Amino acid sequence: MKEFTQHYVRGLGMSARNNALAYGYSIAATASFGMLVHTDGPVTVLRIFMFVVGNGIAFAGVNALVTRGFRQRVEQEPPVVVALSTSLGMVSISAAVGVVLLLGWGVGGWAAWLLGALLGTWTYLSIAALEMALARTLHLVVGEGDPAHR
Repeated sequence: MKEFTQHYVRGLGMSARNNALAYGYSIAATASFGMLVHTDGPVTVLRIFMFVVGNGIAFAGVNALVTRGFRQRVEQEPPVVVALSTSLGMVSISAAVGVVLLLGWGVGGWAAWLLGALLGTWTYLSIAALEMALARTLHLVVGEGDPAHR
């Protein structure tokens, strides 16, 4: 039973670590879509495609930026940093949805769907990156040492 429990805990850790950022983004994107439906409905085919295009542009832009034009690999953070960082994910998720809310109310129309997806995604990714940097810094400050060496 003890061995099963250890494997179960390991499985939870793998699931959370490997899915946490994508899970947070899926919550942000889903809630953003719902927020746009609420503030600027009804949904049309054009608005759905504007949402898709906005999200795609946001990810392409961030990937191009951090990889310096798709030429340089981005190193990963250690699992303990990812675990702490993604535990703070409600901040990046809420900020992204808040930006979309403002765009839905203030801009409206297909532009709100394009800009909401674009700026909501950039907000999520930017604040998630801050959460990651904060988690890494906290590990160093509290004397846990460099988590990359564990």
